[in-house]
Amino acid sequence: MSLRRLGAVITPEVWAAAALAVLVAAAAGHVLADPLAVAPAAGPEATATAPDPAASFAPVPYGPGEMLDFSIDYGPVNAGEASLEVGEVVDSGGRPCYPVESKAASNRFFSAFYLVRDKVVTHIDVQTLATRYFSKRLREGDYRKNVAIRYDQEAGKARHLDGRDEDVPAGVQDILSAFYFVRTLPLVPGQPALVTTHSSRKTYDLVVNVHGRERITVPAGTFDCLVVQPVIQGEGLFQFEGDLTIWLSDDEHRLPVLMKTKVKVGAIDASLKSYRLGRPLHPEVRP
Repeated sequence: MSLRRLGAVITPEVWAAAALAVLVAAAAGHVLADPLAVAPAAGPEATATAPDPAASFAPVPYGPGEMLDFSIDYGPVNAGEASLEVGEVVDSGGRPCYPVESKAASNRFFSAFYLVRDKVVTHIDVQTLATRYFSKRLREGDYRKNVAIRYDQEAGKARHLDGRDEDVPAGVQDILSAFYFVRTLPLVPGQPALVTTHSSRKTYDLVVNVHGRERITVPAGTFDCLVVQPVIQGEGLFQFEGDLTIWLSDDEHRLPVLMKTKVKVGAIDASLKSYRLGRPLHPEVRP
């Protein structure tokens, strides 16, 4: 395929679908720019804190230090890279939380057609595994979107930095923390999982269909996996939608090994190319 033809095929929709696959979201079409300002990466009022030995940590398959690196590919052509990282526990609004950061970036060649620099942050309560904070900073071509939300789980409020509040149920997730919560569940083929999620200023049950098991090979190695497909009803992390399927390692780590998004002109793969396991702060892990 010539460079000119390749550039014509890699439309904004194609690249956005690639980034979408990495951050595990499906946007409901084009969304209007939001005037919300984005807080720093760690979130407002977030400071690093040493784990309290007396604190109760929910068992999870991840932990501080986990780093997942992905190659974003359109067929045989590499379009960019992305990462998912769990940081050291921070104090977020008075609660100990795992800070999770996701980044996606187009490579030098694709940036000439459509520059992408996206960053999403969530703070996951180490005890309840519910979200405490969410921010999204999208830079996709000429498109810009900034969002920041503080989740007051005790008051049942999602507090946007533009001053607007919304009612949410206890234990609600944002669209990135929901993915990490799914990793803690005992997924069984044929049995959908439901995760209460807040996105696009509305709350709904995120349905995660578990289709079966497959063995797949990616740059990071060969893995036995569970094949899952989330059905997201609200606005996701990106500007365009796609049909998303995720392969999670069928072991105690539940690593996202492959994420595939179908688009009109083919499919985008986000393949795990390297990983570093985290340090669970609980002697047990799920599932």
